[in-house]
Amino acid sequence: MVLTAAVGAALGVAVLNIVGAVLMLASVTDMVREQIAGSPDFGAEAVTPDQVDMTTDRAQGLETIFSSLAYNTIFWMLVLVPLAIFAARGGRATRIISAIILVVTALFTGVNLLLPVGGAVMAVGGLVSLLAIAAVVLFFLPASNAYGRQRRASR
Repeated sequence: MVLTAAVGAALGVAVLNIVGAVLMLASVTDMVREQIAGSPDFGAEAVTPDQVDMTTDRAQGLETIFSSLAYNTIFWMLVLVPLAIFAARGGRATRIISAIILVVTALFTGVNLLLPVGGAVMAVGGLVSLLAIAAVVLFFLPASNAYGRQRRASR
């Protein structure tokens, strides 16, 4: 039962994180504009987000970075889904790898909260962080470990 809850939490993290990444991709231009407006070049005048020139190297670079973060998130969540499903069988290695991905996910979504992301992305990121931590804890509670030992012994 505990392992099923852990797998459910991990799958919830994957779905929510993919939703957050898609929202991030949809608002990447706004994020770049906010970032550049919030920190103008040394000696440059402050600008509003709508005055930011999106053709500069800085804007293009930030757009690439933000898009890469979102695509990277989608990739690792697609890796997490089958691992979490296999972890439901009680395998120790899949639980450990899933937990590593979940811990890194919690850390990255925490860092994403420092980026100029929209409110929806921030809310999803906060929920993902909490759910990822809960999934890691559930993966290694004594009941999950006992179930894994029982499954291995029955082979």
